Formats: sequence, C-alpha cells, structure tokens
Amino acid sequence: MRNKKDILKLAESLMEDSRLTAALASAIERKNGRLGFLLAALKERPRTFNPYLLKGRSVYNPSVLDKKTAELVAVAAASALRCEHCLEAHMDRATQEGASLDEIMDVLLISGAISESSTLSVAFRKFKQKELKTKKQPKE
Repeated sequence: MRNKKDILKLAESLMEDSRLTAALASAIERKNGRLGFLLAALKERPRTFNPYLLKGRSVYNPSVLDKKTAELVAVAAASALRCEHCLEAHMDRATQEGASLDEIMDVLLISGAISESSTLSVAFRKFKQKELKTKKQPKE
C-alpha cells in the first residue's frame, strides 16, 4: 500500500499530466461535439484544466438528483448569473434529459424572480445605509 506522501505526489503528477488533459478533452468533444470557450482556454493549462474538469464530472453526476433536475438547477443558476453560453448549453442538456420547454420557462421565471429580489435587496440595504448616514450628518 502506498503511503500518503506517495498518493499526494501521484495526485499532483496527474494534475499536470497533459495525457490526462488530452483524454478528458477528447471525452468532452465526443460527448458534446466540441470544447466550449471556457474549457478550450483552460486546456492550455493542464494543472488547472484537469482538476476543474474532474470536479465538474463529479458535480454533474449527482448522487441523489436525477440528471434532468440537475440540468434544470444549472439552468436556474446560469439564468441568475446571466451566463448566456451556460444557459444555452444547460437548456440543451435539460431538453436532452427530458425537460419540456414549459419546465424550462418555469425555471427561468423562478430564477429571474429570485435574482431580481437579490438585486433589490442588496441595493435597498446600501440605499438605507446611505439614507441613515445622510440623516445623521449635522445640517449646516
């Protein structure tokens, strides 16, 4: 059995392994037809690309949620964060996993309402802080 130091060295060597980068990129290209912009940029740095992609593979294969629900969650997040490329990719994947356009619309409406509430909440807190400071300032 390997000791902890050997395992860490192995993990670090895999992070930088350009063969792993090529294999992971090839798997994505076979599945999706191409690497998206973000992954293509990260591919130039295997030390970053490899752990990023492996983390993504673990996250996008949830242990409890079904794939359709996971993709609808991704649509909601992409919508709230205004990531056009992410929205397109995750709406496509959601429909591939069986989501209807009506389900996607519901997700967009809900995530939009939450996003709007979040924006207003942050803005109103800052406004109230400014209002309070203004009221506390002595009048000249």
